[in-house]
Amino acid sequence: MRKLALLFSLLLLFACEKVPQTAQEQYRKGMEATKRRKWGKATLFLEKALEGELSPRAKEQATLALADAYFSDGNCEGAVIHYEEFLELYPASPGARKALLRVGICYLDLTKGPEWDQTFARKALSAFEEFLKRYPDDPEVETARRYRHIARSMLAEHEIYIAGTYDMVHKFVSSIKRYEEIMKNYKDVVSKERLEYLLGRAYYFTTVQAEEEIDRLWKELKKEKKRAKSTDAREREVARNRIELLKKDIAMWQELARKNRVKGEEILRKLLKEHPGSPYAVKARRILSGEKLLEVEEVKSPIKRSLWWKLKETL
Repeated sequence: MRKLALLFSLLLLFACEKVPQTAQEQYRKGMEATKRRKWGKATLFLEKALEGELSPRAKEQATLALADAYFSDGNCEGAVIHYEEFLELYPASPGARKALLRVGICYLDLTKGPEWDQTFARKALSAFEEFLKRYPDDPEVETARRYRHIARSMLAEHEIYIAGTYDMVHKFVSSIKRYEEIMKNYKDVVSKERLEYLLGRAYYFTTVQAEEEIDRLWKELKKEKKRAKSTDAREREVARNRIELLKKDIAMWQELARKNRVKGEEILRKLLKEHPGSPYAVKARRILSGEKLLEVEEVKSPIKRSLWWKLKETL
C-alpha cells in the first residue's frame, strides 16, 4: 500500500509542477517542502537529490531531513532506515543525538504486542541505552528514560506471556524459572505483588503437574512390569533397570510437589500480609482457600494503541 501511495504521489507531483533536473535543485525543493511540512514532496525530492551529486554538507543535511520527513509523516519503517544510515555516515554530527533517540522511538513504534517477537523492542532498548550513555546531559534524557522504561516493560510482558503459556499447559516447573528471571531482571517495571502472585501460584500448583507426570510414569511402569516377565533375559534386565528409573522419577515428582506446595503457600501468604488490598492478594486468598485458580493472567501492553493499531498487530 505504501508503494502504491508513493507512486500515486510521484505521478501527482510530476503532473502538478516541473521536476527539478539537478540534485542541487531537488535538494533545495526538498528542504523547502520540509519547512512547509509537505512530507510527501520532501521525501520524493530528497530521495532523488541523494541519488545525485551533492556537497558533503548538503548530503548530510539531506540525509537527516529525509529521515525527519518520514518520521513526521508517521512512516517509521522509512525513518529508521534513514536515521540508521545517517548515524553510520555521520556519527559525530550534531544531528546524531536526535537521530539516535528517534531510532529507538521508531523501533518501539514498530513493536507489536507482548505476544509477538520482540526484536524491535530490543533494538529500541539498545538505542535508548546508547543515547543515555552517550548524551547524559542532553535535554531529552528524561524522554529517553521514559521510552526505555516502556521498552523494558514490553520485554517483561513478553516474558510473562511465555511463562503464562507454560502455566496454561501445566508446566509449572518451567514457568517458575521464567518468573524468577523476570523478578531478577525486570522488577523495576513489573509490580511486585503481580510477580509474587504468579510465582507463588506456579509453585503452589506444581502439584498439578506432578500428578500428571506421575500418572504418565505409572502407566509406563505398568508396561515395564509386563516386559519384566518376558522370556528374553536381556529384555527382562532392561525392563528392571527401567522400572528402577521410573520409581526414582515418581519419587522425585512427589518430593518436588511437596516442597513447591510449601514454598508456594509461603509466597502467597507473604503477599496477603504485605499487600492485603491488592487484587492479587484476593486471588491468593482464593487459592489458599482451596480454589483451583489456574486461568492464564492477561498480559498488558505498555504501548497504548488505537483500535486500528490493535487490528494491524494481528496481521
